[in-house]
Amino acid sequence: MGRRWKRVFANFKQRGEWVELLFMTVAAGLGFTVAKPFGDSARYDVIVENEGRFLRIQVKSTEVWTGSSYVCQLHMCGRLYSAEDIDYFAIYVLPLDLWYIFPARTLAGLGAVVLSPQRKGHKYERYLENWWLLTRHHFRRGARTVVPPGDDRSRAIDRLSGRIMERLRGLRGSVNGQ
Repeated sequence: MGRRWKRVFANFKQRGEWVELLFMTVAAGLGFTVAKPFGDSARYDVIVENEGRFLRIQVKSTEVWTGSSYVCQLHMCGRLYSAEDIDYFAIYVLPLDLWYIFPARTLAGLGAVVLSPQRKGHKYERYLENWWLLTRHHFRRGARTVVPPGDDRSRAIDRLSGRIMERLRGLRGSVNGQ
């Protein structure tokens, strides 16, 4: 396992804080109200509100490439997250500038998730960039949320996110004298 691109952050904590800010930027751009709990003691990183419904989001990120997939760790200090702790995972694949939005129960009990966004029809494809999961109540297991036709807000946010990543890569080189 390794990285497919040059490390951008000095440590995992710094990367995690940056990815949380990126998640909040994208979510706010999509029309959600976002809030960050005070301190580090909550099991979730961000709260999003939509039409009076509050959701607890655990934001994760990965840049670990196995040669065929990306692996993202889903635990904190050895403790796994449960659907009682959080409502959704938002997982960011740094090298590809992609988000996965997972209901917590989908990944409950897993210590890590393997993501293969480059493969058509991969196991978790339905969660790739599916921000609309955060807008609906899901009354039954397996209910699918479909992006409303003609709504291009997510594409605009994707472009913004891409520009942020390009700027970050460029700044890193100039700060380190490379």
